[in-house]
Amino acid sequence: MNKILLFILALVIYTQYCFGQQQSNYSAQQVKEDFKYLYKTLEASHYDLYAHTKKEVFDKEYKRITESIADSLTPLQIDRLFLQFVALSKEGHCSIDLPFSSYGHYLQNGGTLFPLNVFFKNSRVFVLDNFSPDSSIIAGDEIVSLNGEPINDFMKNIFKYLPGENDYFKHNTIEAISFPRVLWIVNDENKNYEVGIKKQDGKQIHINLSSIPGYTFEGRMAKRKPLPFSNQLRDFHYIDDIAYLCPGQFYKGPKFGGGSIKINSDVLDNTEFVHFLDSCFTIIHNKHTYNLIIDLRGNPGGASTFSNPMVAFFATKPFIGASKFYMRTSEISKNFWKGVSDTSELSVVKKEILSKENGVRFEIEVSKYEYQPRTDSLKFKGNVYVLINRFSGSQAIEVPAMIQHYGFGKLIGEQTAPLTDANARQFKLPNTQLTVMFPEAFYGDSSMANGVIPDYLINDDVLTEKDEILDYTLKLIGDGKDKDRR
Repeated sequence: MNKILLFILALVIYTQYCFGQQQSNYSAQQVKEDFKYLYKTLEASHYDLYAHTKKEVFDKEYKRITESIADSLTPLQIDRLFLQFVALSKEGHCSIDLPFSSYGHYLQNGGTLFPLNVFFKNSRVFVLDNFSPDSSIIAGDEIVSLNGEPINDFMKNIFKYLPGENDYFKHNTIEAISFPRVLWIVNDENKNYEVGIKKQDGKQIHINLSSIPGYTFEGRMAKRKPLPFSNQLRDFHYIDDIAYLCPGQFYKGPKFGGGSIKINSDVLDNTEFVHFLDSCFTIIHNKHTYNLIIDLRGNPGGASTFSNPMVAFFATKPFIGASKFYMRTSEISKNFWKGVSDTSELSVVKKEILSKENGVRFEIEVSKYEYQPRTDSLKFKGNVYVLINRFSGSQAIEVPAMIQHYGFGKLIGEQTAPLTDANARQFKLPNTQLTVMFPEAFYGDSSMANGVIPDYLINDDVLTEKDEILDYTLKLIGDGKDKDRR
C-alpha cells in the first residue's frame, strides 16, 4: 500500500486531534538510538535495502547525520533527518511517517505557506493554483525558478526527502501532498519568495510573493477541484447501460493510528469485499451487461487476496501477478504472517516464511499460485475497460499490468508510477514512535519497472473540470471503435 497517497486523509483526521497536545523535544541520545534502530532494522528486514543505492552511500549518510545530532531535536527536525535517509532506498514502499502533528501545530500557531500550488508535465513545473493576491499569475503559467535557483535544481533538493524509484513517482507524490506542504516539510517557513514565471505567450517575468497563512491555504484547497489521487471508497453504479465499478482499496481498512496505517494480517481479510463483488456481478449478470469499466485511478493498492477474486470474474484463463517474485524473512515479517489465517490462499507462503531463518531470501514458485477464473453464471463475458492514472499505486499497478499481459481488458488513462517492490511491512522507532515502512518482497521481472503504459494513453487535464479519461472511455465504448475481446 502506498502510504504517501493517503497523506491528505490522514492529515485531515490527525490534525483534528493534535491541537492542544504538547510536542516534546527528544534528547540527542534518544534520536541517535532511534536512528541506529532504524538503520539496523531496515538492513535486517528490507528485501534488499541496497538494491538501488550502495551500502557505502548509506553508511556515509548515516555517519553524517549521526554526527550532526548534537542537541535535542523537535519531532519535525527528526522527521527531516530520517526522511532523507530512508529516501536513499529509492523505493515507493520504503518510507517514514510524514510530520502530521508538527504540521497541525504549525497551522495552529499561525504558520504560513508558499502561495502557489503546482502540477508537473514532462518534468516541467506549472502553476495549478494561485492563492496569492497577485492576479497576474494564472493557472498554466510555468515556474522556471524559485528564489534565484532554476526550478529543476530546486526540485532536486526536494526529491532527497521523498520515496520512490524515479522523478515521475516523486512528481506524483508532490502533487498528492501539494507543493506548499512539501516545501514546508523540507525547508520550514519562508516569508518571501522570488518566483520566475514563464507566461503562456513565452514572456518571462520575476515576481516577489509573500507567504500566506496556512489556514487560508487549507481553506482554499478544500474548495478546489481535487486531484484523483486517493480513491479508496468502493462504488458501483451504471452510466446508461455501462457498468462502472470502483473497487476501492485492495485491503480491509484503512486503520489510522498516530497518523499511520496499521499494516497487520487483518488487512488481508477479504470477506466483506468478496460479498461486495458478488452483489455487483449479480446485478451485471441480471442486466445482461456487455461493457464494464473498472476504475483503479488513485487506488492505493493492497493485496492480491482482494484483487484476484475481482479479476477472476472476467479472466479467460488462469493468471498470476508476476512471473518472478522473491521474498525475505525477518522477525517483523514472521510476526505479520503468524496472524494470516491458515485457510487463506496465502497459507503456503506463510508456512515457507515461518519455516526459514530470519534474513533468508527465497523465490516464490508463482506457478503454485495461479488463480482460476470464475466458471459459474456470474462470469462476465463482455468487454472490460480499466482506468489507471499516475496515482494508481502498488497492487493497483500490478493488477492492470496483469490484465494487459493476459488480454483480459483494455487499459485507458495515464502511465502509472514504477513498481519494483511489494508487501509493505512496518515497525515503530522505540523513542519517537515514528512508523517506518519497508518492502519484504521484490518483483523479479521488469514489466512494471518503468510503470504500466495503457493501451489508450489519455492524460487528465488538471486545469479543467472535465474527467478526460472517463469521457474518452465512454466515447470509445459508444463509438464501438474498440474490438470485442471475446
